[in-house]
Parts: sequence; C-alpha cells; structure tokens
Amino acid sequence: MTLNRSNRPLTVDEYTEWNTRELARQPVSRRSALKAVMAGAGGIAVAQFALADAAFAAGGGTAGTAGVVVSGRHLSFVPGRDGIPKAAMAVTAQLVSKTGSLPRTLRAFVEVGTAPGHYGSRVEADIQHLTGQYAIAGGPVASQFYVKGTVGGLRPGTLYHYRIRLSDGTVTGDAHFSTAPDAGTTGGHYLAQPAKPFTFTAFADVGTNAAPTDPAYAWGLDPASVTAAGGVWPSGVFDNNYYNTADPVAGTGGTDPTPAITQTGLMASQHPVFTLLAGDICYADPSGTGLPADDSTSLTGSAPAGKNSFNPYVWDVFFNQIEPQAAFTPWMFATGNHDMEPIYGDTSYLGGSATHGYGGHLKRLDLPGNGPKTCPSVYRFVYGNVGVISVDANDLSAEIQTNTGYSNGAQLAWIASTLKQWRTGELADRVDFVVAFFHHCAYSTTNNHASDGGLRDALDPLFTRFQVDLVVQGHNHLLERTDPIKNGKKTRSAPDGSTIRPADDGVTYICVGSGGRPRYPFRPAPSAAAPAPEGVEPTGAQLLPEGQRYRGYQPAGGANTAENNTTTVVNSYQWSFDGTAVNASGYPAGTKIPEEVDWSQVRYDDYAFIAVDVVPGKRGSKTTFTVRTLADALPGSGQPYTEIDRITLARTAGLSRIRTPH
Repeated sequence: MTLNRSNRPLTVDEYTEWNTRELARQPVSRRSALKAVMAGAGGIAVAQFALADAAFAAGGGTAGTAGVVVSGRHLSFVPGRDGIPKAAMAVTAQLVSKTGSLPRTLRAFVEVGTAPGHYGSRVEADIQHLTGQYAIAGGPVASQFYVKGTVGGLRPGTLYHYRIRLSDGTVTGDAHFSTAPDAGTTGGHYLAQPAKPFTFTAFADVGTNAAPTDPAYAWGLDPASVTAAGGVWPSGVFDNNYYNTADPVAGTGGTDPTPAITQTGLMASQHPVFTLLAGDICYADPSGTGLPADDSTSLTGSAPAGKNSFNPYVWDVFFNQIEPQAAFTPWMFATGNHDMEPIYGDTSYLGGSATHGYGGHLKRLDLPGNGPKTCPSVYRFVYGNVGVISVDANDLSAEIQTNTGYSNGAQLAWIASTLKQWRTGELADRVDFVVAFFHHCAYSTTNNHASDGGLRDALDPLFTRFQVDLVVQGHNHLLERTDPIKNGKKTRSAPDGSTIRPADDGVTYICVGSGGRPRYPFRPAPSAAAPAPEGVEPTGAQLLPEGQRYRGYQPAGGANTAENNTTTVVNSYQWSFDGTAVNASGYPAGTKIPEEVDWSQVRYDDYAFIAVDVVPGKRGSKTTFTVRTLADALPGSGQPYTEIDRITLARTAGLSRIRTPH
C-alpha cells in the first residue's frame, strides 16, 4: 500500500491501517514526550491546557497537585440490547495537562449522590489515551486523554448529582442528571403508569465559533510568518466563522454572531431530557470527504487534492462549548460526512483496525454499542414511549461514497429488525413513536446537497412499512420540514399548526442542519444550472428562485412575487448512484438527477433547532408528540428565539402495533 495512489483514493480503512503501523513503529505512551507538543512557552499542550483550565474553573473545579484539569463533560444513556435504558449513566470528560502527558499513577473516579456535596457512591473510571499520526511534514503526534465511567445501580426517573475526582485531589464542580423513567414491563404489556410528559431537542451541523489560535498549532510553518499573521487560523478552516456578511443573524451587524454557541444555551432553556445531534459534530475535518489528512496548507484553508485538513484539537473546543448543557443532559450522536476521520484505529471494538474513520469517536463519545458490530454509531434507545434509532448515513450515501456500503448490508438488516421489534414484536405495545436520526437528507430541496437518493431508496420503504413517525436529518445547513410522506409520495398538506396521524398519513422528515454552520441557500430560479426534470415546464411561482416559508415570514413585495413560497419546487434534485466517478476532490460521488417535489412545507435558512414535547398516555388514550421549531435570534423579533413552526403527531397509546408487513 502507498500513500500516493493515483488510480483511486486510499480508503478510510487503508489509511487507518497505515496509521496503526506508524504508531506501532513509534509508540506513544502516557508519559512519553510527544513530537511538537512543546514548542516553547506557546506549545500545543500549553494552549490546550489554557482552554481546558478556563472551562474547568467556570464549572467550579478545584485543582489538585498533578497539574491536570477535567473539562468537556458529557453524558450518554446506557441502553440494553433491546434499547431499554438501564438505570445507569455514562460520563465522559477530557483530561488535559500543561505537559501533554499524565502521571503514570493517576486514577479517576465518578462520585454520585442525591444532593450537591453528598456523594454516597464512587465508581472508578477508565483513562483512555487517543493518539494519531498525521501525514503532515513536521507535524505532531496528537495526544488527547479521556476519562470514561459508567455509573450503575441507580433508580429510574431519579435526579442525581455527580462530580469527577482524580487521585491527586483534582475535583470538578457539581453537575446533575436524571435517569430515564421506569421501563415497566415488556412482552406485550403496556406501561401501567405512563411516563410523565417530557421534551427532547435536536439539531445538526453544529461546529464551533472558536478554533485553536496559538501559533504553535501551525506546525511545520515558519513561526515568524505565523506570528506576523496574528497566530490565528483563517475563519472557516477549523471554526464556523465564514458567515456571509449579509446573513441577518450571523453576518455583519446581525443579531447573533455565534449561533453554534447560542443554540446550546437556548436548548437548555427547554429542559430537554436528551439532545440528538444528527451528524457533522465539530468539523475537526472541514473537508468532509473522509480522505487522508494533510495540514501542510491549513493556514490557507485548503488541503491538496485527495487529502483533508484535520485538527484534532477542535474537539477540545467543541466539548467545552457544549459542556454547560451536555454535563447535565445526555447527548446522543449520529455521524456525518465531516465525522469520518481516517486517523485512528481501535482494535478492541471491531476486532481489527477497520473502524471506517470512527476510531476517535469510540474514545471521545459514549456510543451505546447495541447496533451492528461494525457500525459503532448505529444504535437504539427507548425513552418513555419513544424509540430512537441512530443511522449512519455514510454507509448509504450516493453523494459522498467514501464509506458507502462498508457494513455490507448489516446496518439495513439491523434497522429492519429493530423496526419490526418495535412495531410487531415484544416492544410494540411500549413504543408509540419512532424517531430515526441521521445526517444526509432523504428529503430536502437545498441547493448544496438536496436529497440523497441512496438514503431515500434504502430507508423510505422501511420507514413507510413500519410507520416511523419523525426523521431528523442534517447535512443541509438550514431548516426544512416536509409534509407527511409514504413510499416517496406526499399524502396530505400539513401546514403550521397541523395535527398529523402517522399511522395513516406517513412519515414527517425534517432537516435541522441549522445548528450553527454557515447557512446554505435554497434553489435558484430554474435554469440550465438548476434544471427541472425533462418534460416539466415551470410556470407562475415556479419560475422564481426558491424562497423561505415559515410562520411570520414576510417576503419582499408579497408572496410569490420575488421568490417561490409554495410547497412545490420544480427544479430540485436527488443524488443517484448512476454515473458514480471519482471527482476532483478525490472521492467517488454520484450524480444529480432533477426532480419535481410538492412536499417542501416549511423552509428557514438561518439557525434553528427543534424541541419535541411528548405527552404519554394510558393504554387506549391519546398520546401526542409536538415538534416545535425555534429560530435563533430571528431578525426583528427582539427575542432570543422565536417559534416559527409547530406540528403535533397523534397516536393511541399502547396501540401502535401493526400487522406483520410483507
């Protein structure tokens, strides 16, 4: 194997294999000095520590004797194989020191109790070392440490306080979480006492509004030139800060210059019991292709053809950014195209080095691990009367095919099995609502990515057959909601305020890639560059560029005078496997097939998240699932956020079992 193959790009797994061999030749231990970690007083480790120390102090931490701090705490549910959460919680955080290494004897513990300062139990946590060798001249062996502990033996539906303590006396401030409600009984019996009403939140394509700024991060470059440039990564390389100056929210003079940071705080105001992030988490890999890393030109914002820019320390920024919410509420992650990181190997999970770019996530995140063995970000969990499935869209994508097909069908078979269990099997009387979340859109009209035919063809038949209620997507950097869909067709119109009955009406798809990354536009007016399908002649409003469509929107000049504000878009497209070829960026990609759609009900092209209010009911009574779309700092509103859309999905509690579909 070589690193410069001209006939096709290296696969993610080939690159991981190379990286594993490189590390084996020059192993990096917990105490060894790391190449380029200490570059004088402004070294990477010092800059990394300064960031973590500030977060540690803000969270009420107290330092010990070893010069190590704990930052970026985040929680995750611990579901069983069937998805029912155990009375437990997984706690993960980062350990950072000034030297880039940890004392050999350092130990970590999670202390748990029922009140602040009263921690009656203690669980020892693992300290895991994540290292990666990069194809960068003069570059570092990146080194990050994570503490991971699972606290079990808890009571369901109970509030607990916790903190992380190190053996040198370092201790974090107090945080708290609530365990999932009582799972009750299964095997055909609905919960005798339904869960109390609850809310969860969701978004995607988040990133950070900050990036490592110390000159030492610019490894391999002349220090004088870096200093002269201010020692700062250009906006948009490893942060979100390339917003269009005309963006009314994040642009010049806008209402919110840091939407990724703001939305985490706004979600906390909804008191969610969990948060879903549908892929493209932090953008440590800004290219989003899953190709090998090469940061030799990162200060210019580009990498050589067939390579990626990559900066692992963006993860530090992200975890500190979300800690104010994620230390108190479980965050459940799906993976997107910017989350394929072909650096790290992990032989313990997959029985080899074939991690498909997800080896780093196995250290940094607490992925439940109850899905197919070779798909670490595919899993399921149940909360109350809601079943949630995380899907890895990279395995199914026709647009970006770096990882397409890596599961050899295992993921789809597992999804079908899960849906069958939840709709026809032992949990069918427990799970009323089913939510799937993943990255690439099966249904969207956005100019940049629109719909992925690979996802649509694979998932739409399953979701229709097993009556999935809501699909949360990302990838397109805006908010778009469909009317309910069955077998690829709109069944009815569902404007703002509608009540939808998924058992009859079909599946609602919502793209919420509006998590903070600079926005994408909708489709321009029909043209040779944005064609309608053959035989479709645009008339009336469809002759105009696609416009927004949400509660309170006032288009310039009135509806459908300057832009198309209807639900029909005649010049959208979907990605097809037909004509797949390696493109100029170096990865295999499909082709765009024009399509006419009539299902684009709500469109908003700035920053928003969704809050879902679930009201369980006793068997035979009504149960509801209300999806609210909350826009960040809507221009002119004078409010921190504004509700711009609301729909309610309704079912009969305990009676969502369906006949075994053919």
